[in-house]
Amino acid sequence: MLDITFANPHFLWLLIPLIGGLIWRWFSVPASIAVSSTEHYTKTAPRKHFAPRQLLLLLEVFAAAAFVCALSRPQSDMEIVPVTKEGTDIMLVLDYSNSMDAFDPPSDMDDSAVRKGIAQGRIKDRLGVAKDQINRFVSRRSGDRIGLVIFGHLGNLAVDPTIDHDHLIGYVNQLENSLLSQSERGTNIAGGISQGIIALKDYNETRRTIVLITDGDHTVPDPVYTPVTAAEAAKKQDITIHTVGIGSDDPFLLGPLSRMGATIRFDTRNLEKIASITGGQFFRAKDNKGFEDVMDTIDSLEKTSKQRPALIYQRDLYPTLLIGGIIALGLAIFLRHTVLREIS
Repeated sequence: MLDITFANPHFLWLLIPLIGGLIWRWFSVPASIAVSSTEHYTKTAPRKHFAPRQLLLLLEVFAAAAFVCALSRPQSDMEIVPVTKEGTDIMLVLDYSNSMDAFDPPSDMDDSAVRKGIAQGRIKDRLGVAKDQINRFVSRRSGDRIGLVIFGHLGNLAVDPTIDHDHLIGYVNQLENSLLSQSERGTNIAGGISQGIIALKDYNETRRTIVLITDGDHTVPDPVYTPVTAAEAAKKQDITIHTVGIGSDDPFLLGPLSRMGATIRFDTRNLEKIASITGGQFFRAKDNKGFEDVMDTIDSLEKTSKQRPALIYQRDLYPTLLIGGIIALGLAIFLRHTVLREIS
């Protein structure tokens, strides 16, 4: 049985004067014409069929009633549709330390060519490359809640998990390493992971993932809370951590040192252990193309099917009433000005 409800039932009160007007006009006596004599008129039997004016009246009242009912927004009974959706709640944990100023040009490119490429914007520093790849990754994850933590000496929650990806991308685009003061510079991997865990703690009904992006070792000593300790805390919360180590073996830094050689430490073993503890994977990205491939792989790994609560909605019926009312009104106008013009 079809169950009809009305979103704006108060409009239905308009039907009362409409019905009253119909009854009054239906039984009203047509105006009489004064004549001097009736001898030339013969008596005729009363007609039993509708007069033309009554047909027009029915069409006009039907149109008005249809419009009133449409205003009341009739709706069919609720339809329940189970929804299966691909998605994951993700926190991007981005290294914001001073070493992200470094560039990773091809090893066979000399210093002058590198400087020219940097000046022309063809070669970006690690932070610039990370921003591009994060934006590309986020734009492909429609429907996912994604947030951002940045960490240097401390971990800072920059953007809570959100489906407003434009807001997230806008924040990423304005990140600049030059905004960090010397006191803020450092690499606190444990602090970054910790902030990611806190940001995801309220989303325990979905798959939760942290993508850690860093170019160096944990340089903020803490005898109690280490990156491994943070990974173990994530495991207890059923949060997966993928770790991405970015940077070549022969980085370039603008300044007197140029090629920096091995002056930037890169702790592969630590990142592998963090990922292993939580069931994630460790990736190494030595250049822009490598970084792109890594983010593509993570994108494919984090497509999970999950059953969302059923979607419940009501189907509006007012479009049918509007169409019916327009047709009836149009027909009444057409008949009044054509077929019934002379006889109504």
